[in-house]
Amino acid sequence: MPQLHRFLLLLALSLPTAPACAAAASESIRLSTHLQPPLSFVRTNGIPDGLAVQVVDCALKRMQRSYALEFLPWPRAQWQVQHGQADGFFAATPSTERDGYAVLSASLLSYQRRWYLLKDAPLSPADPGFKQQARIGAFSGSNMDGWLKSHGYRLTAMPTSSEQLLRMLLNHHVDAILGNAYAVDSLIASMGLQAELRSELLESLPLGVYFGKAFLAREGPQFLPQFNNAVESCRAK
Repeated sequence: MPQLHRFLLLLALSLPTAPACAAAASESIRLSTHLQPPLSFVRTNGIPDGLAVQVVDCALKRMQRSYALEFLPWPRAQWQVQHGQADGFFAATPSTERDGYAVLSASLLSYQRRWYLLKDAPLSPADPGFKQQARIGAFSGSNMDGWLKSHGYRLTAMPTSSEQLLRMLLNHHVDAILGNAYAVDSLIASMGLQAELRSELLESLPLGVYFGKAFLAREGPQFLPQFNNAVESCRAK
């Protein structure tokens, strides 16, 4: 073996292994979301877009990190992170169950969780008997279905889309639905239903990215603070 080649081989073998965090930093981050305009959707040209997608994209570009974004049914998006098949999902509200396997980022944007009822519905969420009498619908896999069950509401319908929820309300299959105001208000406007429905605020919550704990362990302790700082900068634009 020529002397120069022997020197290069020995040099390569003697180099220390790169730290795990440095190796992780070069990997593309695997993110999942679901179709929920105006927060997350796909343009006609196939490019992901939406209010939440724009903040995540801005933050990761500031960090000079590549990522892949997959649109999945919402329960599946969460399952993938829980089982290590994806690194994070968004846009998500806080929950004890999710906290068991992931960590929520800084808020991408705030949102309102609202009740939606027919305009002439006799019931109101403020009524004493509403919880026992009203048939409620909520988006499958959302925090809202768990919240309704744990607070003693009659959760009778859990379709897989906000549009299905609205149609069930219009067809009197449920008396009220609990929904993400971004998504439901956008649908109401696109379907021209403003005169037929009314809404009442339940609460305001943050929407963030839930990053899997296994992913954060690989990345090291600097990743989440850096991402949160980038999110704050992107929100301030």
